[in-house]
Amino acid sequence: MNKILIIKPSGIGDIVHSLPVAYGLKWLYPGSRIYWLVFTKFATLLHNTPSVDELILWNRDGGIGEYGKVIKTIRKEKFDLVIDLQGLLRTAIVSFFSGGKKRVAVSLLRECAWLFESPVERFDPKIHAVERNYGIVRYLSDGKFVPAPSYFLPWIHITEQEKEMANRLIKDNKKPLVLFGVGSRGQHKIWPYRNFTELINLAVKEYEFLPLFLGMKEEVELTRKVIDGITCEYIDLTGKTDLRIASALVSFCRLVIGNDSALIHIASALDIPVIGLYGPTDPIQVGPYGDKNKVILKKMPCSPCGIKTRCRVNRCMREITPEEVFNAFKELFFVK
Repeated sequence: MNKILIIKPSGIGDIVHSLPVAYGLKWLYPGSRIYWLVFTKFATLLHNTPSVDELILWNRDGGIGEYGKVIKTIRKEKFDLVIDLQGLLRTAIVSFFSGGKKRVAVSLLRECAWLFESPVERFDPKIHAVERNYGIVRYLSDGKFVPAPSYFLPWIHITEQEKEMANRLIKDNKKPLVLFGVGSRGQHKIWPYRNFTELINLAVKEYEFLPLFLGMKEEVELTRKVIDGITCEYIDLTGKTDLRIASALVSFCRLVIGNDSALIHIASALDIPVIGLYGPTDPIQVGPYGDKNKVILKKMPCSPCGIKTRCRVNRCMREITPEEVFNAFKELFFVK
């Protein structure tokens, strides 16, 4: 295979879960050139990825005109292999019209994507998204040995310049950093802010560390509610960093604790221990990947209800106690 295209335009966690595919493909085809089709807003996540040679940018707000332009660009490249890891109708159509000599798709196909492409294997809900995506590599290996996704950790590579910029933001702090990801996409996935406050206050009584807060601008107020009640110093950079610098800051952390969000998946991709707080989403499929991580889950008869639930009761998250998370904290704080 000389030219390979990976189609995985969004979102942050989903792209992170797909990164091992690029590494595995380079292992299988060391002389290949790997392209990645990605929405412009998420492109920086793929910067400095050794196994990705070129990005094809897709402006999601460009409408049908941009859609046609993307397909035209891809057809010009004359790819030997096109891989759809998104499995949605829009990406299946891109793959169908790509002109690729060989086309394959991930096992989870939605929105009638199956009308345009076939999965490499049957979908198994008991398989993590990383392993599901990596099934493409194993399929293409035709029985030859390929390393497990964990072999390629870290999947995200931070530049020295990014590390320097991140270090300036934390003012050359020497204490161990523990990141608290207090937000998430969807209110139903968020652990109550008072519980984060209580957890931090429990932990600082026994361990020396500096709490760090990162997140989107929309999470500034939520973070403020958490830090209003804590009894120690902290660094709050919520809404103040881009994706690359946030990733660099995550790479400095001893431990990351958070709701199901991009931050915990970035941490896993950087091989940083994670405590993931789960309820509405299924950690079997989208939990923090790797042996260093722990999931705390209060399973209810209605869970997992997914991302697009109308639930406002949030019982599955509210029943996770600070003491339970602190016990996990004690287990992972010194893990390297």
